Amino acid sequence: MVETIGVRFINQIGKVMKKTIQIFFFFSLFISFACNRQSDIRWDDTRQCEVYPAEHRITQDAETGAKVIFVTTDTGRDVNLYFDLNCWFADLSMMVFYSNRTGRNELFGYLPQTGEIVRLQSPQHAVAGQATVDFLTRDIYAVRENVIYQWHCELRIQGDSLQKSMVKISERKIAVAPESAAFFMGLTQSADGRYLSVGMKPGGKKLDQIVIVEIKTGKMKTLLTKNGISHVQFNKYNPNLLRFSHFSHRMWYIDIRKPGAAKKLHQQEPGELVTHEDWWVNDQMTFCGGYRKEQSHVKVIDIHTGITRILGAGSWWEGGAPFELSRYNWWHASGSRDGRWVATDNWHGHIAIIDARTSHLRLLTKGHRPYGNVKTEHPHVGWAPDSKSVEFTSHKRGNPDVCIAFLPAAWENPFVGE
Repeated sequence: MVETIGVRFINQIGKVMKKTIQIFFFFSLFISFACNRQSDIRWDDTRQCEVYPAEHRITQDAETGAKVIFVTTDTGRDVNLYFDLNCWFADLSMMVFYSNRTGRNELFGYLPQTGEIVRLQSPQHAVAGQATVDFLTRDIYAVRENVIYQWHCELRIQGDSLQKSMVKISERKIAVAPESAAFFMGLTQSADGRYLSVGMKPGGKKLDQIVIVEIKTGKMKTLLTKNGISHVQFNKYNPNLLRFSHFSHRMWYIDIRKPGAAKKLHQQEPGELVTHEDWWVNDQMTFCGGYRKEQSHVKVIDIHTGITRILGAGSWWEGGAPFELSRYNWWHASGSRDGRWVATDNWHGHIAIIDARTSHLRLLTKGHRPYGNVKTEHPHVGWAPDSKSVEFTSHKRGNPDVCIAFLPAAWENPFVGE
């Protein structure tokens, strides 16, 4: 018996060591890949960024107890990137958002280690937008004056509160829109880090194009030409798939190896709400929708089988007023990268987290949007790369602020109480 236990113990240690080696090997490949992507790039320009003092406010939600950081407390309009985009560096050293505190709607960064705010935009340049953050490197992709740019950020975080951190950006042009054409919609990045997607309006034609751009070379390839294209997004996990919206059926996708061959993902019925899709693990897609007015569940569809299931149920009852129904129905939904959670928001600014293992829905934080005011921002809740926190826009302080809310550690147990 002693010998058996000893053998089992040694085998267990061997398994742990093997797993550790695998993790180390993967991490080494990750670092190597990120470094190699930068090694042969020639930058056109460099600049030092303006760094503002910390203004974040660390709070606790009064009802749920969740840790909530108001990243911004300025009186300007501060909003997070659209919910299906990556806004964090992979090492969580900076989160990117938009702010109009300078009088222009510019790209800014938040340094969570110090709380400092970084003005990423050069005041000498035209405003850049349509941005997304590279999920492997400290790079940002943005469009300025119809040119797609790559910004590589170098951070020197200061532990001393009396000294400012330093942020330097190296910039280069990736691609220029053809003469008389224009880029539109936000950039998204392919899962292998090779391409960016973008919408393009050809000059003199009332048509939209889905274009992919090779990041390294700037070569452009048109995948599809149709009228009324919107919400283009690369699959975050499968480098060959890209989804988009087009009337009269909201959800479509295309394999980039087969230009022109778009497929309808969901047979949308007359009167059915289908909205705000986001790629999730295993070629699934989250979206929101229902069949009755004001009803909206959080749903998940498998693109290969077409099977749709309700992950987070909304509510509906006869005679329910829109104000009341909207408390219990959902508007945006995004899945965490580890496949364990789906975050969702609604018209009242409630943020909920759904456990993918059990479909248990828990409120994370509430009341971040005044209902009925069409001029207020939607929360657009999205995920940090480590799947432990979400970012969103809040009106709780009276004007748009960027917030981060952290999942309580107790939720790791799927059967824990509220």
